[in-house]
Amino acid sequence: MTELDDLVDEMAVLLGAPCTLEDADFNLLGYSGQSDVDDVRQRSILQRRATSQVRDWFHAQGIRTSATPIRTPADPGLGISARLCIPARHLNRVQGYFWLLDPDEAISEHDWPAATRIAEIAALLLSQSTRRQTRLNLFYRDLVEGDRMTARAAAKEIAFASDLRVGDPVTCLLVEHPTPIENLSAQARRDGVVWVQESPTIAAAIVRGRIKTQAPSSIELLTRLGYHRRSRPLTAAPFVGVGPQVSALEDLRQSRWGALTALRVARANDPGQPTEWASLGVLKLLSAAADHDLAEAVVSEQLMAFLSDERHAELVHTARVYLDSAGSAAHTASVLNLHRQSLYHRLAQVERRTGLDLKRGTDRTYLHLALMLADFLLPS
Repeated sequence: MTELDDLVDEMAVLLGAPCTLEDADFNLLGYSGQSDVDDVRQRSILQRRATSQVRDWFHAQGIRTSATPIRTPADPGLGISARLCIPARHLNRVQGYFWLLDPDEAISEHDWPAATRIAEIAALLLSQSTRRQTRLNLFYRDLVEGDRMTARAAAKEIAFASDLRVGDPVTCLLVEHPTPIENLSAQARRDGVVWVQESPTIAAAIVRGRIKTQAPSSIELLTRLGYHRRSRPLTAAPFVGVGPQVSALEDLRQSRWGALTALRVARANDPGQPTEWASLGVLKLLSAAADHDLAEAVVSEQLMAFLSDERHAELVHTARVYLDSAGSAAHTASVLNLHRQSLYHRLAQVERRTGLDLKRGTDRTYLHLALMLADFLLPS
């Protein structure tokens, strides 16, 4: 939100001190140039959020109920310098806080009314942004879960609230975090990108056109899409699943379904790279049937017992390498650093424990498919 960045700079110039803006939950939204920082301010900028101990300390100073700027004292034990807090209120509800370091109380009270007006504008923008995000989240749910008529109406609403058009080809991208998503409404705006909430820990992006993922890492891709510029930074790569492109916004459910499957596979891969639906190969079967139906179709009871028994881990690995090597004994022995006869002995044990004949193409295909799907179908 460029408007908020401008307001932070305006507040810093008006009061002559470095300024930060946080939402009501102390998530960082913006900051001016930093010439002076204390420990709390530095952590807020680096981590994009104050600690719970610091939040409780500031709440105890009465910032939630104050209708005017309020000076908060220093607390060396917590690394807090004295500062001026200007609550950003709209309709008597706190939307955020402007913070300015002021250890010598040099900020004149003469400027407080003008500072309060800046804060009121910021509060209005934050309130509007929050309401807009809530509507987008609801329309997204209708778009991907409603019937055809509901999805069509939701597509029109999302298009009206963004720069997307109903007839645009779009792609769904899902981002999963280990902790709940914070401050989604404050994501930086990007042309052709709409961020919504899929679940408490998963954010979804509706992106115009095809998402190019060949070169970027997950973090580079998300940064390009404007994700988490103001809220908590991406110091660790989250899991990212990318669905197929669909021809129109009202067909997003198909892309989202592919993105959910890609995200499921991503959890088993390196989080540093996005996982695309187009690259899943036979793992696309995970979207074709319920897990128990798929397991019943591709993993016999005898095979299930073999794959789930940790005592057979070495044999399972041998079978996986052998089948990934297109049944080449020479290549498999080289990869595993085994004598050829030792490999044949292991493969004979695999046949005995699975009831399959690895000289038959259909049995090799059946076992290979089971091995590729097992990690997703076997009980954890």
